[in-house]
Amino acid sequence: MEAELIKVAVLGIVTAVFVMIVSEKQPEIGLVIALAFGVMALVIAFGKAGAVIGAIEDAIDKAGIDARLLVPVLKVTGMAYITQFSADICKDAGQNSIAGKVETVGKIMMLVVAVPIATSLIQIISTIL
Repeated sequence: MEAELIKVAVLGIVTAVFVMIVSEKQPEIGLVIALAFGVMALVIAFGKAGAVIGAIEDAIDKAGIDARLLVPVLKVTGMAYITQFSADICKDAGQNSIAGKVETVGKIMMLVVAVPIATSLIQIISTIL
């Protein structure tokens, strides 16, 4: 897994340099190249996510914790990555205002999805007290 990270990091640096060179004459092509790299990196990362989810599910089963709490955690994590990726693309395109709005909406949506976790914690604390 570490070797893949190194490959993605090196490819990212090479792509960034290439985008800088191309963007001087054709900025729209540079943006497309950067976007293509981002999509490729996300595909690699999400390909590894299945193993992580499986390990978390096993740990939850062994601990006897309600597996329904896992879903919001995974959703919030995915939403955070998607929000950051989208905002970064907007920033790369020079649209900082739009990037800020994407980040704000992402944070609000993550808060909404996290409500079941918060209510479960409140219930657990109230039964302890």
